[in-house]
Amino acid sequence: MPHHLEAARIAAIVAAELAPASIGIALFGSVANGTDHPHSDIDLILAADGASGVQVKQVEGRMVTLTRKTPDDLAAAFTRPWEAVTAVAAWRAARILTDPQGTMHRLRTEAQAWTWDALAAEGDRWAAAALVGLAEEVHKVCGMLARGRARAAAANRAVLALQLGQPMAAAHRILVDSENDLWDALADAAGPAWARAWDDAAGVSGCDHERGCAAALELYRLATARLDTHLDGDDRAIVRTARDLAAATCTDKDH
Repeated sequence: MPHHLEAARIAAIVAAELAPASIGIALFGSVANGTDHPHSDIDLILAADGASGVQVKQVEGRMVTLTRKTPDDLAAAFTRPWEAVTAVAAWRAARILTDPQGTMHRLRTEAQAWTWDALAAEGDRWAAAALVGLAEEVHKVCGMLARGRARAAAANRAVLALQLGQPMAAAHRILVDSENDLWDALADAAGPAWARAWDDAAGVSGCDHERGCAAALELYRLATARLDTHLDGDDRAIVRTARDLAAATCTDKDH
């Protein structure tokens, strides 16, 4: 049996077992949209009352990820920019497996009608605020480089490359149904300078360590250029200080 059909069969079996304890079950991710590979996990969302959580199971040799949330929590993802980036498109592509009360169909209908318009301003504010938290990583990269602590600098460089993804996706109004698709979508939306810096920072290009660290700092500088106007007061000062430190460190590495 082709791996996609096999995964769908396993999802149906698991959904049937869980149906009595749920309000609805939907298949998400690569199996739902037909882009899975033989090692893809099977993502199931369970709408259910009670505590939320994630459980990972192995069924017939395949990893099955069960995410349990209340209907209210599932709907709230459409109002949170940090979740909407992936939640909206994921719901649009979802395959509903059980839905006795129509909850899952209502959520998918809401996703299909959703646009960034109502959330754009909040998305920019949230994305800009994320730069405040990541300013410390800029200082760490620069400090660890100065002290010759390569592993620590590399770890913080990776934090910047990864954690800038969701804020910049919100800033560029990106929707993807899987985080696996986020990085290519962001490279396309943010432009060649971002794409080159991300490839260097993440190790795609195979550049040397110091160039990779400088690239992570460049990502922060580019994010600041996009989001600085949505900050004020101490937050703006924190981000601009980190931006200037990043720029100065990059200049030092270039000479």
